[in-house]
Amino acid sequence: FVGGGGYTLPSQLLSMRPLARAVAVEIDPLITAVAKENLPWAGSVIRNNRRLEIVHADGRRFINETERQFDAVVMDAFSSGSVPAHLVTLETYQRLREIVAGPIYVNLIDKPNGRLARGTQAILTQLYPHVTVVMGPVSARGYANIILTASPTPLLPLDRMPGEFTDTTLAASRPFTDNRGWIGHR
Repeated sequence: FVGGGGYTLPSQLLSMRPLARAVAVEIDPLITAVAKENLPWAGSVIRNNRRLEIVHADGRRFINETERQFDAVVMDAFSSGSVPAHLVTLETYQRLREIVAGPIYVNLIDKPNGRLARGTQAILTQLYPHVTVVMGPVSARGYANIILTASPTPLLPLDRMPGEFTDTTLAASRPFTDNRGWIGHR
């Protein structure tokens, strides 16, 4: 997991899959402390689950420097109001292809067919043969939770979508790169 935040996704994974192990990379130790002290479920997982390793580091730096291999990765550090631009570039995902054997999941908040979602999709479709996009309900402010999945092998269809999520299609776009990123290109 790149982005710990409230540790909801790592907590859910570990509760649903008793043999799973997870690494959560969170840049801000204060975020982890707040989750640990104020979010009962996540706090319990952070304190008591030895299958969760927390690394306090910049996600891109961790990705670039790790020598470990992973079965899958969840990129969960994005919203259209706060985007670590260096985590949403072609170069970041090229590195992920080297260290992740299976699927990449990207969880973000953007407007339907927004620039962040389209640019992320452009990155994934350039690197992976199998990419899917689902979107949750649109808020009163016009934003939605968008989840992109990319895989080197075909993905099994879901039995059912979570909540009010539906398959969606995004317009074509150019991928963000280290030289042409998200910042300043809205």
